[in-house]
Amino acid sequence: MEAATLDHVEEEPVARQKSVLSNLHTYAFISRLPTETLQDIFIHCARDYHYQHLCPTGFVPSWVNVSYVCRHWRNVALKSPTLWAYLFIISRRWTKVLLARSKQASLKIRVSLVPRQRLSCVGMVMKHVERIQELCLRLPAPFAHRVLSRLSSRAPRLQDLDITVEHPDSRVEGPSSLFDGDTPALRTLKLASCPVPLHSFRLSALTVLHLANVPVQFQQDVEEFLAALSCMQDLKHLYLCHALPSAIGFLSSAVFKTFEKIDLTHLSRLWINAPLETTVTLLSCINIPLKTQVKLECNSELNPSLDHYALLRSLLAQRYNDQAQSNPTILSLVIQSIWKGTSFTFSPRQRYTTMAYGPWDRDILLYIHLDHRKIDGDTIINDICSSMPLSNVETLSVHQPMFSPVFWRRILRQLQDVRYITLSGGNMPSLTDHTPHHSEGEDAQNHGGLASGCQGQSHILVPRLEELELKHITFLPNDGSNLRESAITRDRLWATLSTRRLEGSRGRLTMTRCNIPGSGRFDMVAEWGGGGGCYAISGREYT
Repeated sequence: MEAATLDHVEEEPVARQKSVLSNLHTYAFISRLPTETLQDIFIHCARDYHYQHLCPTGFVPSWVNVSYVCRHWRNVALKSPTLWAYLFIISRRWTKVLLARSKQASLKIRVSLVPRQRLSCVGMVMKHVERIQELCLRLPAPFAHRVLSRLSSRAPRLQDLDITVEHPDSRVEGPSSLFDGDTPALRTLKLASCPVPLHSFRLSALTVLHLANVPVQFQQDVEEFLAALSCMQDLKHLYLCHALPSAIGFLSSAVFKTFEKIDLTHLSRLWINAPLETTVTLLSCINIPLKTQVKLECNSELNPSLDHYALLRSLLAQRYNDQAQSNPTILSLVIQSIWKGTSFTFSPRQRYTTMAYGPWDRDILLYIHLDHRKIDGDTIINDICSSMPLSNVETLSVHQPMFSPVFWRRILRQLQDVRYITLSGGNMPSLTDHTPHHSEGEDAQNHGGLASGCQGQSHILVPRLEELELKHITFLPNDGSNLRESAITRDRLWATLSTRRLEGSRGRLTMTRCNIPGSGRFDMVAEWGGGGGCYAISGREYT
């Protein structure tokens, strides 16, 4: 044991020498790299840091250390103006040094005015407006006017502008225009709570426009905005979130009826969060590619009109049904019921069950949120679904199900190819209504939910169903006491699945953290079909 320990000790200096020699070899190799390659590496480090950090926290960023490694690296760094064009605002001294070292290179600036003493540094930078290529500002409301008013010179190199005013109020002020209205190279424009009118910019080269929470006094009416939009022929992304007032007046005007649509042939993403009337107006006045991802969040006016919902339904039908052969096939439908409305997510991906929150998902073709607190929600929901080509849908996912049996009968009739149904949260809806429901052109047997029978015959609305998954669902108690929403007992669901006598009809029922009032929560996995009814294969109860 001792010998082994001594051997190990003797080997340590040798290992250390090998490590040093290896590091020296690596350093020697790096030192032989061409100057242009070293510059590219340094700039890559600075660029990565620049886009990962909105503003340094009072310290010199780590990429600056490349200028302290050795004399050769320092010479390479100091002779690279582009490296120092990634400005960081931490002190007047460093700001002056960066502006000198960057020479005439195009500046990339990201500034958050916290703490306040950086305001003087920002003033130094704004004297070089003509060199700014990218500008990202996060401004507390009290300083917004002081900073923005210094952006008065033309900005011939400006390509990306992103301004957010934090914690604004109705008294926030802004200049009448920025950059003297001369931004010929502007490609990306993002303004959030920013007190600057849109006409402050030249917009003909724009590819991304993002307007959010525009102060009321700076909002354009829809007709003015459409006039500006007609100049943006290269637009790829358009985001309008609380940026426009109601268009109810324009929607009923003679101008709207004769409006020549604007062609946005390059648009790949469209997000509108606005009153229903404004949303309908914008959709009616633009032509966009069929593959454009569309996200609509419509809130209602004080007196919402069914005519506007009908017009939205007509626009959807015209876009997605009439052009179904050219559109991506919708394979998944996600519906979420919340206290003030309903959201729909239409996806071309199979088994897509995610709600459309957060960043854009490439697997979403269309997302709609409708606020219908004062109007019959079931009718609107069914109308929206009936306007979409759902014949190929294989996955139906419903979050917080609160819909009537009429809704379920109608929606399941449209989803004859559905194979997977997921319900999460809320009460178990009445998918198994056996009450005859007659209407013109309907046979008496076409009235059920998952399965129904009439005079010895069986009619199954979802003949291809393979899996029914329930998560955090509450069932009616087995004693039959009523809950607020229309719901059923677990035994009735069990019995209904047992009646699926269609040849080859087999499937799995999965219940996770479900609940029966008075009996507690449980998990269960069951199977149906194959002539054996519906039987449990595993289960667990929670006390």
